[in-house]
Amino acid sequence: MQCNLIKTKKNSINLMALMMLANSLVAQADVTILHDLVGAEGQLPHGQLVQGRDGNLYGTTSPGSTAAKAFRITPAGDYTVLKTFNPIAGAAMPMPSPLMLGLDGNFYGITTNGNIRGGTLFKMTPAGVTNVLHQFGSILNDGYSIDNNVLRPTPPVQTVDGTLYGTTTSGGQNGYGVVYKLTVSGIYSIIHHFAFAVTDGSKPSAPLVIGNDGNLYGTTTEGGSPSALSGTVFRITPNGIFKILHSFDPVNDDGHQPQAPLVKGTDGNFYGTTFGRADLNQQGNIFKITPAGAYTSLHPLDFSNDVTDGAFPSAGLVEASDGILYGATSRGGLAPGLFANDAGVIFNITRQGIYDVSHTFDKAIDGARPVQSLMQHTNGKLYGATLLSKTGIAPAGNGSIFSLDTGARPFVTAQPSSGKAGGTVGLFGDFTGFTSVTFNGVPASVTGTSNTYRTAIIPAGPATGIIRINKLTGPISGISNFLVKPVFSGFSPASGTIGSFITLTGKSLSQTTAVTFTSGKKTAFTINSDSQLTVNVPIGAVTGKISITTKGGNVTSTTNFTVSP
Repeated sequence: MQCNLIKTKKNSINLMALMMLANSLVAQADVTILHDLVGAEGQLPHGQLVQGRDGNLYGTTSPGSTAAKAFRITPAGDYTVLKTFNPIAGAAMPMPSPLMLGLDGNFYGITTNGNIRGGTLFKMTPAGVTNVLHQFGSILNDGYSIDNNVLRPTPPVQTVDGTLYGTTTSGGQNGYGVVYKLTVSGIYSIIHHFAFAVTDGSKPSAPLVIGNDGNLYGTTTEGGSPSALSGTVFRITPNGIFKILHSFDPVNDDGHQPQAPLVKGTDGNFYGTTFGRADLNQQGNIFKITPAGAYTSLHPLDFSNDVTDGAFPSAGLVEASDGILYGATSRGGLAPGLFANDAGVIFNITRQGIYDVSHTFDKAIDGARPVQSLMQHTNGKLYGATLLSKTGIAPAGNGSIFSLDTGARPFVTAQPSSGKAGGTVGLFGDFTGFTSVTFNGVPASVTGTSNTYRTAIIPAGPATGIIRINKLTGPISGISNFLVKPVFSGFSPASGTIGSFITLTGKSLSQTTAVTFTSGKKTAFTINSDSQLTVNVPIGAVTGKISITTKGGNVTSTTNFTVSP
């Protein structure tokens, strides 16, 4: 009875969604095969591609009949092998993770089996020259990763200060993986050891993502209540304070064992997928979760009743410049021929949960099995990879790189996505024939000669907002707000009575929205300039620190203000 009720509810939701989609969302579109991998080019490309400063895409392949590779491919499809990951004596074939573009323009990743103990953390230049930053297993209870076609090595992420944070699928003092940290000075440390428990996650198999609050968010394939078997969503601070935000419970149609990373939406929430569910043959689920842990199931995949839906998403999501989330399923889809209902789909879904299929893979035409997350190039197109090439390519198991044009607009993106006035930020986008760059309408100084990447000085003033590359043909805009972080230099006088006025100084204060004293009492403020505020000491204020809230973030004084009697 319960199963029938679930099916009836789902069918009603699907019918309503289809009626809405008939008037709105993205129509089916054909993928363009950019390159079919053959011979020594590598095989089984895995992981999300990443855009380099030169506008090209970079990725890695799996070991097989040939050693794993790192490669570059242009948006037009010109493919180049940059690096071959050869085994060392006594070790198995190394499996590289996908690549992450660092703040220095180089790429970062990890390998399994990069040494006898269990892999490496490495840096790679755009030309393919690698440098080992850390050998896993070289310290007590270190992490390491094992490639078993489910738990794959994952690249680190990099915070604004240049520190690398990442996870391993195995190792640590409990054997279930770790969260590690590597500072710019080369100091490596473990900030969390996972445990197979209802109060902890276990076996993370996806990269971390940085939230607007500066904390790190991720998923584990196991751990969590009620049985430690279905996985979690977690938050961890840069100092290692760990908290489970959500434990998946497949019995309640909640999802089961997420293999994919979270993606941060422009609304500040996180979106993701689970590989399975407990009901209806465990075909997967798409969900939303807030930084505080409020969880919403957006769309349960139902392969047994809706073969066109797709099934088993091991890939995560990407929010494109049209405001829609895109993802891929490794199986499912209604396609003709031998691989009917089994080649995978690319889907699109709104943040409200309205779901549609953008493309169904046909093994005979465009390959099959997209198992990793798509990425959107700043030219607006989506790019990804399949494990299997189209029929007629020998060997068919080598895989393909493809693009999909959904009609989404070109955009500009910043690295990092926040900073302080006067700092430098990298901008990715089409600079051909540009006239100026603005941050929320405030002009910025730009340097460089590349048509795909420039650097800009973050301007003073109310600059938190959308970045635009202004061109005679029209502006190219960012997808989400760039956050200009405030600076709180000090206040004067150092003490005062209730009702007295004090002056606050710093940077980027013209975007202030609130000033709060330690007691939690907010006070009226006057913006004198971008570097100065005037406030009065509110009734109820007590001795303590003063906090300034702006559109770009919060900042607190380093010293106490003394409230005089």
